[in-house]
Amino acid sequence: MSFIALLNLAKDYFEQRRLNQTFGHLENHILRDIGFVRTDVGIRPLNPVASEQSPPPERPLKDS
Repeated sequence: MSFIALLNLAKDYFEQRRLNQTFGHLENHILRDIGFVRTDVGIRPLNPVASEQSPPPERPLKDS
């Protein structure tokens, strides 16, 4: 396993652990209201693709 893959695994582990600590006390219907769902693995975003999208590019300022 490469070093970068190991770092990515560690990052994913700590993100999941932080999510579980932060939202673990909430009930399932409240989690859905804020965009998360509780699974067997842990708490996950409802739409993980939306959170990974980049923001729209900025338009250059017009010279006045």
